[in-house]
Amino acid sequence: MIAAISNAITKSMRHTLIKAALFQAALLFSSLCHADGAQPPYVFGQGLRLGNYYLSGYANIVAEDPFGQPAKLALDDLSVFAGGQVSRWINPFAEIELAKHTLLKQGGKPGHGNIVVERLYDDALLSDRDTMRFGKTLTAFGDWNTVFASPLVPTIVRPNTTALGFEAYESGVTWMHDLQDNETPDFQIYWQPDYEWFERLPRETRRHFQDVYGAHVNKSIGLIDKIGASIQHGELTETGEHYTVYGFNVIQSFGNLLLESEALTSRFYGRALPWASPRLHKHESGIFGLADYSITSQWHGIVEWERYQDHLVAMPSRNWLIGINFKPQPYMVWKLEYVRQNGTPSSFSPILTGLNCSFSTLF
Repeated sequence: MIAAISNAITKSMRHTLIKAALFQAALLFSSLCHADGAQPPYVFGQGLRLGNYYLSGYANIVAEDPFGQPAKLALDDLSVFAGGQVSRWINPFAEIELAKHTLLKQGGKPGHGNIVVERLYDDALLSDRDTMRFGKTLTAFGDWNTVFASPLVPTIVRPNTTALGFEAYESGVTWMHDLQDNETPDFQIYWQPDYEWFERLPRETRRHFQDVYGAHVNKSIGLIDKIGASIQHGELTETGEHYTVYGFNVIQSFGNLLLESEALTSRFYGRALPWASPRLHKHESGIFGLADYSITSQWHGIVEWERYQDHLVAMPSRNWLIGINFKPQPYMVWKLEYVRQNGTPSSFSPILTGLNCSFSTLF
């Protein structure tokens, strides 16, 4: 009975998302039909704005051909987010996503995706420089995690360094301090006193965290360039281990060349649960470097290298990637890339050797 109710709710939410997407398409069509030259309430790539409220989102379709495994075409993300500025104390935001919905699969059947609550929070404006956020949000660890939406990041495959070694979705309270003067560092301090709200399924993530707290400080050193540092402490739910992780991130531009890197190192300690995988290393570490060269304003060449050592896996994962991006519009991008993974067996690695292609757009 419970399973039937859960399936019914999931189907209902999936239908709601599809209706929302159709609604967005209808708004786009109506906006194109405006003849008076006035700014329409809906602009493709920027969303719908009605007074102090807004509705927008993004879509990401990915074709994957991992060598030695079935190829597939998937709606990797269909994300809809809405928010508003009601008052100083009430500024809600929500993001609901249909994730990992397989459309076609070589030698197999399509697979239904999962409905995921990515973000759900309220911002209370304490002052011009301080905001208190309550709810579920993206954890401020490094730079990639806070801008991980597919149209905004350079690669289809997300580096392990930006995803595995820390709690990526903080559910609790966050204090954000930002002078927005491009001179004074901004920082965030957060606390998740229990489990993540709306926890992701095992097919969406290998790890879950609890009792998490941490901080991130960031310093802008130009229009695009920045440097930052992070720290986080918590408990890995699957093993019962405690951990402390330190992170570093930097972005530096040189004309048409943009260089980006993130690194982390952590220590896992405490008695693991009896049924947990054995701890093969006390420490976990990762680093990646990425070069993004603007051939033109629309064409970008991408090269990336990464090394990640999981504390539960004997061998480190050594990855490299080469790709090309085409951006017909600032909010829209086509990506084609080849990824090579060595070291960690493919059965344990989130990154697989093969070809990937995607189309992503904000709407």
